[in-house]
Parts: sequence; C-alpha cells; structure tokens
Amino acid sequence: MRKTPIAFEFTYPLKQKVVRNLRIVTDHVGDLQVEGIGYFNPNASVLDIFDRYTVDIEFIKWNGTDIKPVLEITGGFEDIHEAAIRHFAEQFQTNYKNAA
Repeated sequence: MRKTPIAFEFTYPLKQKVVRNLRIVTDHVGDLQVEGIGYFNPNASVLDIFDRYTVDIEFIKWNGTDIKPVLEITGGFEDIHEAAIRHFAEQFQTNYKNAA
C-alpha cells in the first residue's frame, strides 16, 4: 500500500531547568512552531509507532524564524523529531477514529 503524505503542525514547548531558591524549577522559555509532512505505514506493527509513522520536518520556527538548521547542528532536533512522530501518530489515530 502506498504511503499518503499528510501535513501536520504543532507547538513544541521550549523549557529549561534552573535552580531558584535551592530548588530545581522548570521555566517555560517559549514555543517552537513545528511544521512537516507525516506518513502512515499500514504494513508496520501497531505496537511500534516509530516504524508505523514517519515524519519529515520542514520548518521549526522561533518567533517566525526557521531555526531547524541551527537545531540540527547544536542538538535538540532529536527530541523535537520524536515529539513530531508522537503528535502525528495521535493526530492520525484521532482522525481515523472520527472517520469510522
């Protein structure tokens, strides 16, 4: 069966941990806007979402500027890529259940 491309978009919260008053606190720094194309593979195992769903991230925007190349070099892209797969899988399953 052919993989059909489906566009997706979601907001990825950007956080950092800091020490404040001798406690570790997570601060919300801002949000990244992630846009891409997701693919569903019906032949893959239902139990492995990373095999069943794949994504191609086109843009990761911070305040309107695409920072994807920076994240690929400095790190952090892997976490966003994993979050994109999980988001796309959830979105696809929700749309599939609503259509049935």
